[in-house]
Amino acid sequence: MKKLIFIFFVSLITTLNIQAQTEKPLRKGFTAGVSLNGSVLHFTEGMSEDPTQGGISLPNLKMGWFVSPRTAIYVNTVGQIYESEGVDRSFEGIIPSIQYWATDKWWISGGYGASLDMRALYESEANSKKSEWGKGVLISTGYEVLQRKKWALDIQSRLYMGRVTRSEGGNLDATNFSLGVGITLF
Repeated sequence: MKKLIFIFFVSLITTLNIQAQTEKPLRKGFTAGVSLNGSVLHFTEGMSEDPTQGGISLPNLKMGWFVSPRTAIYVNTVGQIYESEGVDRSFEGIIPSIQYWATDKWWISGGYGASLDMRALYESEANSKKSEWGKGVLISTGYEVLQRKKWALDIQSRLYMGRVTRSEGGNLDATNFSLGVGITLF
């Protein structure tokens, strides 16, 4: 236990020293980011099997353009792989969004776009149902723990809610919550 507390305090002091050396980021023009998240996917309707599944959400990508030093317009890809009938599928979203830096380090974002339920890219087409489309909403926030002139490292959280209409009838409704680390290039 003493070793764990020691490691925690050394990490905290290191982080504070890094923060003391923070450069002001130059937010203009093209921007892109990627994050690695741990996430939980919960189906509220349309799933007869295990309605909640956890996992790693990778990659979550975003690309966009700064319209001002505090505001950017992005296109985000979010989602998670889940198992259905012994086959891996992916519940994804392609969400245009607006991201706003409320402070120099804290940002909030929200958007509305397309949801997609499809086979995982590594699964064969013969084993999986066809892809189905719908709509989705994304709300996220993050705090930049390390800033440089051309990039920032942040801790972020996302809430993604989507609905796809199934070809056999009914809807598949899902909520995905993720927490992770991301890097954004300015």
